Amino acid sequence: MQLKELTTLLKQRRALIVHCSRPGKGNEMDNVSLFPDDLKNAMKICELGQGDLSCSLIWPAHIKTFGAIGIILEPRSLASITSISPTDSGTSVCSDGMRKGGGVPFSAEAVVDTFANSTDHNEWTIKDAKTVGIFVNHHEPLEVAQLVSAKDIPGYDPTMDHLIDDPEIICSVTISIVEIKADFPNLPIYRYQDAEIIQIGV
Repeated sequence: MQLKELTTLLKQRRALIVHCSRPGKGNEMDNVSLFPDDLKNAMKICELGQGDLSCSLIWPAHIKTFGAIGIILEPRSLASITSISPTDSGTSVCSDGMRKGGGVPFSAEAVVDTFANSTDHNEWTIKDAKTVGIFVNHHEPLEVAQLVSAKDIPGYDPTMDHLIDDPEIICSVTISIVEIKADFPNLPIYRYQDAEIIQIGV
């Protein structure tokens, strides 16, 4: 399979390769990248080919993403696709910045296996790719991980004010399409509607 064949297949299946902002980062206070910086950093990493990104291949009948908001990637070559798994392959970052996991090298068979056997989240690792848009998964709450003041969390007890100095904690925060557009003003935003990819706001 050549890159042109893969591109044609993905277009026919209305399939997208997406890397999403994971909302569940509350236990990662040290050096954690939060929205929108996490996606902006991912764009730079992929643009410069400095490391692999963990992604999902999705299509209208299979919208399983690790987060509701992500970047849509267009591989520059078949070498950009460093591994493919029809399931979550449990990749981890190594000291050289590369990701290692249970995926297999790119092949036509691995692509077909993704479409045929993805029962939940599949995992493709990608490097050296162009970001062509933002994807919004409307099947999930539009939540991202951000720092918020403890005093702004529902249920906070005001009598605790004298005990804390307005600490910030990482929480899942609901955001709007307007906020996403503001964070990524130069990228179109897409979602699935029925069996089609539509651009939001157009």
